[in-house]
Amino acid sequence: MAYYMEGVNREPWDSSSEKAKELKISDFGTLEEVREMANPIRQVKSRLEAEKALENIISSNGTVKRSAVELKSKKGLSVFLRRSSIGKLISGIQEKGIPKEALWQAAANIDKLFVFSIEPWEFALNPNKNNVGLKNRRILYAPMEYAERILPVKLTVKEYFDPQVADKLYSIEVIDFDLK
Repeated sequence: MAYYMEGVNREPWDSSSEKAKELKISDFGTLEEVREMANPIRQVKSRLEAEKALENIISSNGTVKRSAVELKSKKGLSVFLRRSSIGKLISGIQEKGIPKEALWQAAANIDKLFVFSIEPWEFALNPNKNNVGLKNRRILYAPMEYAERILPVKLTVKEYFDPQVADKLYSIEVIDFDLK
């Protein structure tokens, strides 16, 4: 059963990638601020390098054994990046025209992207999926520099009814659109 908050006008569940094309640099800050937040802190060229970068984010560069790490956005949203999600994050579906290397770079920099992410819209849950226990699917966007372009990265978070189940970072997607 889908969850809808009263009084909140939600976008259709399948419009989140298209909505990213409405974003502007000014939605994130000044051009200088966005260039800084979009600059990746890790450069990767392969799926394996992206996987290792995610492992290092979760384990604090191998110093802590854990199955997940908490990420916090500037707006205070807290989610967990789980070790069990690494495969999904680095093998996500991409639009035509966006190389897998862009997805791998986004995955390798997920901690920085999440910090600077914004949530300009709310989306309905997909009625064709099993939403049992799922309170909401939140869609956030962050800017990322790739191949001399500043592209929006879509971050999907799953939010659960059960307060014992922590919200989790579910997927990422690089959108083929230049922020201006």
